[in-house]
Amino acid sequence: MNTNSYVYLGEWYQKEADLNRQLVVSFFPSDNSVELVDLKTRKTFLRRTKIEELNENDFFIGAKLLIFGKQINILDYGDAKTRNKKSDEQLSFGLIKAEALLHIGEILTKIHKAGLGVRRLAMLKIDENYSSMLKTVRSEASSLNYLMDCMPSQSFVALEIIGNNAYNQYRELCGPESIAEAKQCAPNSFRGLYGSDVYCSRSADDAANEARFVFLNNDIKLVLRSSALYTNSTLCIIKPHAVREGKAGEIITEILRKKFTVTAIKMLRFERPNCEEFLEVYKGVVPEYESMVMQMISGDCMALEITNKFDDNRSTYQSFRDFCGPVCPEAAKLTRPQTLRALFGKNKVMNAVHCTDLEEDTTLELEYVFKFLN
Repeated sequence: MNTNSYVYLGEWYQKEADLNRQLVVSFFPSDNSVELVDLKTRKTFLRRTKIEELNENDFFIGAKLLIFGKQINILDYGDAKTRNKKSDEQLSFGLIKAEALLHIGEILTKIHKAGLGVRRLAMLKIDENYSSMLKTVRSEASSLNYLMDCMPSQSFVALEIIGNNAYNQYRELCGPESIAEAKQCAPNSFRGLYGSDVYCSRSADDAANEARFVFLNNDIKLVLRSSALYTNSTLCIIKPHAVREGKAGEIITEILRKKFTVTAIKMLRFERPNCEEFLEVYKGVVPEYESMVMQMISGDCMALEITNKFDDNRSTYQSFRDFCGPVCPEAAKLTRPQTLRALFGKNKVMNAVHCTDLEEDTTLELEYVFKFLN
């Protein structure tokens, strides 16, 4: 192995041959380049090639990567050096609650600027129909009682943060555990700004356990549900190029600044069949359909349920669609420069956000994303 690369075992489903090809995937962080080698034949499948949209945080067990139109699933580490280095990579875990939720965009932006990535994120709430199960879960996971004591009855955002020294970096962003100390000694830290509404695990081991518990534990999934309302609301999906560029936080900040309310958030990655189904209305109608699919499956998306309490007669669907702006960012910059696509879009495909096209489809799209997709 090149000491400056990470090596993984990957799999690509070759539709034409109806077979899964096993690949050795090497990533070179010095220039964001990737090399693919067929595991069986040892022939080079892709010579080392720079791919701007990939970075080190994209590579982990279970990741789904889009490399030149091919979706590669990362199955395992490819050698001992990668295993030793990446398996010890820190992660952190946090909760954003109450008043701090009004600043979730700013918090995500600061996490990105610290060089950290968000691997999992969801706005959750305790399902009253299953709240009695919380006592059972608590007794079976007593080591997580501190976390459960910190979970509010109202909606909150849980996030798993990854990157070099992620736990210590996120803890520094949060500031001292004592709110009085944070306000005095670290006034620009999360706790200095938002008090106890920002939670940080008490150790790196706790962070790993708490992240697994909230995002992967089947019992807690019955208790913690999506906070989506599905009423007088609409869907916004921040596209992979904007998430990758660290613009998700800025986009959310703009949405909140315009007095919209974010009632649900979920980070997800589309599989191609799901994406084709989701965007089926554009097939054969929009020339960019295939490019739209490729963009949406190219990385993590961030889905948001949007509501508003405006005093005018517009529905949430119409007012938010107006705020997204024209599909083409160049047209948006000329005619409506303060819209999301004018501010963050690049072209008709990488135009920062998807919003529901037809008002009658709002509930359908919201349920598809927040109920059907994992």
